Amino acid sequence: MTRATIADVAKLAGVSQATVSRALRGVDKVSPATRAKVERAADRLNFTLSKNASSLASGKTMRVILLCAGKLNEWFNANVLQGVYEILEPEGYDVSPSVIVDKKEAERYFAQLPKNRNADAIVISSFQLDETARAQLRSTDMPTVGVNTPAASFCDAAIGIDNFDGMSKAVRLLTSLGHTRIAFLGDYIPDDMVYDTSQRMEAFLKAANDNGYDTGNATIISADKHGATLSKDGLAAQLVAKLLSLPTMPTAICAETDQVAIAVAKELRKQRLRVPEDISVIGFDDTDIAQVADLTTIRQDPLELGRNAGRKVLALLRGQPLDPAYESQEASLILRGTTVRLSAEGR
Repeated sequence: MTRATIADVAKLAGVSQATVSRALRGVDKVSPATRAKVERAADRLNFTLSKNASSLASGKTMRVILLCAGKLNEWFNANVLQGVYEILEPEGYDVSPSVIVDKKEAERYFAQLPKNRNADAIVISSFQLDETARAQLRSTDMPTVGVNTPAASFCDAAIGIDNFDGMSKAVRLLTSLGHTRIAFLGDYIPDDMVYDTSQRMEAFLKAANDNGYDTGNATIISADKHGATLSKDGLAAQLVAKLLSLPTMPTAICAETDQVAIAVAKELRKQRLRVPEDISVIGFDDTDIAQVADLTTIRQDPLELGRNAGRKVLALLRGQPLDPAYESQEASLILRGTTVRLSAEGR
């Protein structure tokens, strides 16, 4: 069987080919009765208007870029991609994921973006742009939605987890459990990149100050530049070595992510420290492995973040008002087995 053409649909519906094109592209200048007649003819002939042809005629690419930091198969990025796809795909949009891992890749990407401009909108997830990249992005005139971007100033709309709220809940829990010496353990972050997780150290310090900890009882431990090349186990070994070398050991730690928390808990046990009896551990994210590891953590929902970002993209593309344009997802404290009330003798 030969494939039906737009001419076949026009003949069956008794209209012009131009009318078929307008009707199937959703153009307003077609009456409901004519549109229904064309759709019935197209269904009968199993005809679908080519997305490329439709895009050329409408001036739209029907494509949205999702730009992530890191790898697409990571828990957060994979869930954001799924959420964005769930909203945009039924509306006829292709979601095109891209990733960057460092400053040089980001510079190359945004330098080419104004020349390529092969998308209708862009979703940027979990990292900050410098002023050069922002200017290059603005020159494309593409609607921009941020997901967990450290600052929303370069986006038309944004949705993200409230890191300050989440870390406040973590520190308040440790305070209520009687811990007077606490620490924050962070992954290595290049000096020239600003990720969403970078904000969690600042959030920890604010929460510690708000809950009465002084600088001697609220310690920051970060991986050095060698951490970039280490496995999670190697990173944990570096962090725990720094932790054990402190003059006075904290009795509880907040980790930047669940991955760091789980690897650190494993290394602590390797060093004959009991979790949570000797030291309590709190993660951040509530990834799939957090429940398996019985990890107390702060939960965020990247699938819903992606869905919300997709909705904002559609509203921007349709010229609809956004109220609010910038939203914050509340963080939830998930209690599991890596935190415990500190005994009187341990204080």
